[in-house]
Amino acid sequence: MARVLVLGDILQDHYKFYENIRNDPATPDIPVVKLVNEVKVGGGAGNLVRNLKKLIELEVVFFHGGVPLKIRYYIDDKYVFRQDINDEIFHSSQLIDEFVDEIEDNDYVVISDYHKGTVEYSDIKRILNKCNETNITFIDTNHVQPEHEGVDWLKINYETAQESVNISGKDIAKKVSDKTGTNVIVTRGADGFIAYLRKDNENIYYTKDEYKSNTEYFVDSIGAGDTFFAGFISALVNKKKVISSLIYADVVAHLSTTQLGTVKVVDKTEADNEYKHIQTSIEENGDTRYVNRSLVND
Repeated sequence: MARVLVLGDILQDHYKFYENIRNDPATPDIPVVKLVNEVKVGGGAGNLVRNLKKLIELEVVFFHGGVPLKIRYYIDDKYVFRQDINDEIFHSSQLIDEFVDEIEDNDYVVISDYHKGTVEYSDIKRILNKCNETNITFIDTNHVQPEHEGVDWLKINYETAQESVNISGKDIAKKVSDKTGTNVIVTRGADGFIAYLRKDNENIYYTKDEYKSNTEYFVDSIGAGDTFFAGFISALVNKKKVISSLIYADVVAHLSTTQLGTVKVVDKTEADNEYKHIQTSIEENGDTRYVNRSLVND
């Protein structure tokens, strides 16, 4: 049976919530706080894996290196600062060997590269060489490299795409695809995404209307890229068509921004229900399909 194999940089997301009980009498601007709650969850590729396990029924096998710690401090629900500990992961050839050896026919192969040290570019080439036509491969990265050539799906953010091809606009995903020979998804945060489907020579330019009162729904965007990736992979695994998978990914990412960071994963039932009821309009112009999703208040 097919599995989803994930290689990447796991982070530990540690949230500490304090209540401001009074101010320091000697220094009135300094709060005196009391710890009221703390939560520890897997972040980075760990957040991707946690969401995948909720969104699909296939076995998800996770390979990762060390665990950098990110502590986020909140006072009266306001994000104050972050402390990073052990930010670098030491590369392990043994881990890569184990991952490559694990790949079998029909497995989905995922690399979530936060550039902390788990994955080197030579590892990516080796992994892709192990895969065959029965494997679907995915890479999420912030640096486009020649070693990415041959991956089925390359996901990057808009800034990374601009650095890679030195252009902006609707053709940016195609330009990255021309450089890497891959299907490309360029995420643009709240503005949507641009995708290029290489086999069909098609651009997809996806935008969203604003909420009438966006502040009623948005909490923060921490982890939204991971949840987009999880939504897209899970939709393809669940045999949705590509355009439907991309829209589902946006649904999952959007839901993640309505809750605090990576504390909770996206609920599959809620994601499926929202996907069923979304309103989209599609306009085709040349080789570009313009898709707009309406975001409306209930």
